[in-house]
Amino acid sequence: MKASLKSSSILTSFLICTLLFLSCRSAPQREMKITLIHSTASEMLESANSCILSGEYENANFFLAQAYTQAMTIDNYELLTSVCLGYVSLNLSYNPPYTQLANDYLTKARVFAKYAENAEKEEALCALAEVRIKITDTNQPVDYRALINLLDENEKHIRGDKYFEAQFASAYGDIYRTQKNYDAAEKEYETAAKLYTDNRYLSEIGITWYKIAQVSSLNNKKTDALKAMEKAIFYDRSAENTLALGTDYYIKGIILLKGNPTAAEKDQAKYAFEHSAEIFTAAGKGMEDLAKRSLDAAAEL
Repeated sequence: MKASLKSSSILTSFLICTLLFLSCRSAPQREMKITLIHSTASEMLESANSCILSGEYENANFFLAQAYTQAMTIDNYELLTSVCLGYVSLNLSYNPPYTQLANDYLTKARVFAKYAENAEKEEALCALAEVRIKITDTNQPVDYRALINLLDENEKHIRGDKYFEAQFASAYGDIYRTQKNYDAAEKEYETAAKLYTDNRYLSEIGITWYKIAQVSSLNNKKTDALKAMEKAIFYDRSAENTLALGTDYYIKGIILLKGNPTAAEKDQAKYAFEHSAEIFTAAGKGMEDLAKRSLDAAAEL
């Protein structure tokens, strides 16, 4: 009996040890990296980008400052580069743009980019920002061929990242638009719009269709321009982008009046201007001048 009890005890101990061993072996491996602060900083960056696109520059500045502090606390050079490039975008969004401040942040971004894990990609994004600054800075002569070459040299480093592929396509479009090569600009913008749409970057879709409407109008393709503007309105409405919507309707009115507008087109243009003013007025927060511009346009009809 004792022998039987002893054998049973040994068997039970063996089974317990075996179960413990198997439990340890089957448990998932512990992560060797904590990403809590990185995730929060990334969310701040995304919020800043949304605020820039919707004209909420004060909020964008707040989110960028928070993201910068968090990125510095974890010594993350990719995030630090992204924050500085976010400041570039913010300073180029003002009217008039703060190009010197944008250049200062680009210089800072390039310092951080050198130490990033994927330095080539970060430096490519800095090159993209450089192109945007040079297109925006009307006080300096622009070598458009050099800007296209700069994009060509760096585009390969962002391949596979659909968001930045779209950003590069849009930058090519901006260059061609400035050169008045409207067909080439429209083609690049359409490439960007497809990439943004396929990957659900909602705010960027509307702005890109707005650009397509602009170049179509400049290319004397009024019908195409109006169709593109309707798409811009649809996506900006989906993104709840007040600044973009008010601007969309204002530009729609401008396009409707091109050439020899019919009486119906004049009526539609007047409504577009008045509705633009209504949107800007409802938004308040510094959009009073834009509302007045739209009302003045309506009053001329």
